[in-house]
Amino acid sequence: MATPMHRLIARRQAEANKQHVRCQKCLEFGHWTYECTGKRKYLHRPSRTAELKKALKEKENRLLLQQRSFFPPRVYQHWRNCRKKDQEKKV
Repeated sequence: MATPMHRLIARRQAEANKQHVRCQKCLEFGHWTYECTGKRKYLHRPSRTAELKKALKEKENRLLLQQRSFFPPRVYQHWRNCRKKDQEKKV
């Protein structure tokens, strides 16, 4: 059974640990969500689709940079024009 001293020590440790806790509602440090008296803050997050499209675009750009360094400029330009035509046909 917990003595009053143990309860006091546990309470003080919990208070000390709160300094590193971020509230999920107002995004402030120092209190738990169920203790929050503030308003919920809007945090814009991109959709998963937008994140995936961005990652694909970055991967494609990296690939293009690698191909640029591999091919002479005229060959690269021809390849790029053909690719644009293919994309226009898809639409």
